Order: sequence, then C-alpha cells, then structure tokens
Amino acid sequence: MDKKASEIAANEMPEGAQILYGEFAEGGTYYSCTYRPDVVYANYGDVVRRLQIIVPGRSGYKFPLVVFVQGSAWRKQDLNAAIPNLCHIAAKGYVVASVEIRDTDIARFPAAIEDVKCAIRFMRKNAEEYGVDPNRVAVWGDSSGGHLSLMTGLTIGEYDNGLYSEQSDEVSAVIDYYGVSDLLTLGKYNDILDHDAADSPEGLFIGGKVKEHVELAKKASPLYQNLDKRLPPFLIIHGDSDKIVHVNQSIEMYKALKNHGQQVLFYKVVGADHGIGIWNPQVLAITAKFLSANLHRPF
Repeated sequence: MDKKASEIAANEMPEGAQILYGEFAEGGTYYSCTYRPDVVYANYGDVVRRLQIIVPGRSGYKFPLVVFVQGSAWRKQDLNAAIPNLCHIAAKGYVVASVEIRDTDIARFPAAIEDVKCAIRFMRKNAEEYGVDPNRVAVWGDSSGGHLSLMTGLTIGEYDNGLYSEQSDEVSAVIDYYGVSDLLTLGKYNDILDHDAADSPEGLFIGGKVKEHVELAKKASPLYQNLDKRLPPFLIIHGDSDKIVHVNQSIEMYKALKNHGQQVLFYKVVGADHGIGIWNPQVLAITAKFLSANLHRPF
C-alpha cells in the first residue's frame, strides 16, 4: 500500500463534506487548575525567557501539553492577555504553557522560532514536574504567534538553539488563529501600515525591507516551507474582516496545505476583526474539540 497516497486520500474534503470531531472520555472532564507564573525556560546571558504555566489538578496523571504563543507583531508580548481564555482550555485537561519569545527589539529571525521549540523541549524535559504526557503536544498561537505556531509545526527538527537538544520539538497538532503565512504579501490587501518599510513588523522580524531580503522572507514564511513531508494536522481560524492580517493569509495557507494532501481545517469567522470576535465560546469550543480529537484519542 502507498501510505502517502492513503493519507492524501483520507484528508480529501469533497464538496459538501461536513466536519464532526471525535469525542473521547478523557476530554469530557473539567479540572480546577493552578497557575505557575514566570517559569524560566531559557537564559541568554542578560536575557531571560519565561513560561506562564497552567496545570490541571489531578495527582499522578499526565495531561497533554499545549504550548501557546501570544501574538505581538513579534514585538514585546503581553503575556497575560490570553491567560483567562487559556484557562478554559486547561480546565478541559491540558497543561498550557504560554511562551515568552525573544522579540524583535532583542533578536531577529529565527530567534522567536527557536524559543518556541526550546519551550517545547523544556516542557518535555520537565514533564514529570508539570504532569505532562510528552507524547501528546500541540502548539497554538494568534497573529504573529499563529505564524510561529505554523513555523514550529512545519519545521520539526530544525531551529535548535542548543538547549535541551536531547528532547524532541515534534508536535501532534497546530492551531493558528489569524496568523501570517507569507511575509512577502502582507501588504497586498492591507494598507494600514507601510509593509515595504524596514521598520514594519515583518521588516523588523527579518532585519530589513522584505523586498530587499526576499529569500530570507521566504525562509521565514510558512507558505514556503516543505509541505510534502509528513506534517501534523492544522486548525486555522481567521476573521473575514481582519484589518491587520488579511484573511487571505490563512486562505492561501489552507489551500497550500490541502493541495499537498495535508490534514487541515479552516474556519472563517464572519464579521470578526483581528482577534475581536474570534475569542468567543464557539471558537474556543472548536479549538477544544480539535485538541481532543488529536491529543486525547487513544493511541
């Protein structure tokens, strides 16, 4: 049997197909959680990077891990912004670790991607302490964090900063909320800022004007990664009225993954802007179902 062809055939979505999620016993319980702030996972001399960790309360049990990347245009993050919503997911039976990246005021690409992967390896190394099942890991982010989540899932085994290298950065699921997929086309449908400037978010991310660093911009863009290799399943969610990152960024990522036979689901949120209208019970429920279907199902 041609295994690759079999996977492509299984991931096909014929016109009129509907999505339902498998439900498994472990995903149906709500847990009280504890919050462990400012856990250091990396020290780069004067630069210390931390995790905000939410742990469900169940002694002696190992939960799946979700590493979250708070969006910030790759600048300094507000690490508390998503904590209330992340608690809803943690209560369903996930250890959630929100990762502080080296922002563009500190380091350029690929530092932020290295940090996300480093955080995953740190959590695997310390799985016993935090009650993590190291075989069940997802990455999730919004906006620039969505971009970093995509890059993490698409470049497994790459961008190792040398910390905890004995651990794997592999993930079993990727969630992207309104993330950037192509640095080269951010200004195509959006004139809210000058995307050709060196001080645009993407310019700061790669260290110069995108049009003068095309190959580097491609290297830093999910859309230009190798989409033919075995990849984890993806969930992409984007508002159709997003004024910061046009929904076309997610549409093109979705089409590319589908065209390469990958497993990907895309939800367009009608009327939602850049985050506003996205973080609602319906979307969080879809997110929880996607995580359960990919992390809670029996192996």
